Amino acid sequence: MRTFVTIAGVIACTAAVGWAAGDLERRAAEAVAAHRLVEARGLYRELAAADPANSDYRIWVGRLSSWLNDYSTAIETFDDVLVTDPGNAEALVGKAYVAMWQERFGEAHALLTEAEAAAPDDTEVQLALARNHHFQGEDLAARRHVKRALALDPGNAEAQDLKRRLAPEPQRLGFFAKLKRLITGRS
Repeated sequence: MRTFVTIAGVIACTAAVGWAAGDLERRAAEAVAAHRLVEARGLYRELAAADPANSDYRIWVGRLSSWLNDYSTAIETFDDVLVTDPGNAEALVGKAYVAMWQERFGEAHALLTEAEAAAPDDTEVQLALARNHHFQGEDLAARRHVKRALALDPGNAEAQDLKRRLAPEPQRLGFFAKLKRLITGRS
């Protein structure tokens, strides 16, 4: 009888902890959707502390930190994920965006190349590669990655929006402009 009561108590406590985590997770997602980023980061930090093995929570902390321009915390958090999961594409992409926002495009490219090797069919990796090229004026390369992202996920709104923004302006290019585009890959 005593064993049954103990097991029942453990199950009840586990269910309560699971419910609390689910409630925190719901509140964190709602905070992100409402653009209450500081609140969301705090909630994801609580979730990560309660479940350190869950890299998704830590990635959200890194992502939110980067959106809040707290780049050192973002990089530290993504690096922490990469220590336990070296090929984590989400952490690599998150760290690459921080590098892009700091105009360290070579570093971003290296991180995204690693992410692409780990997850070649990940739409978010392809979009990040497209943005990195676009930020450098390499719109031909950016369009290739957008095309790949849309092949993977034809309904992806971000990829469709980026495709529209990368659409070449209708213009008749002269010989030298065509030669420049052919040699440099830049528009």
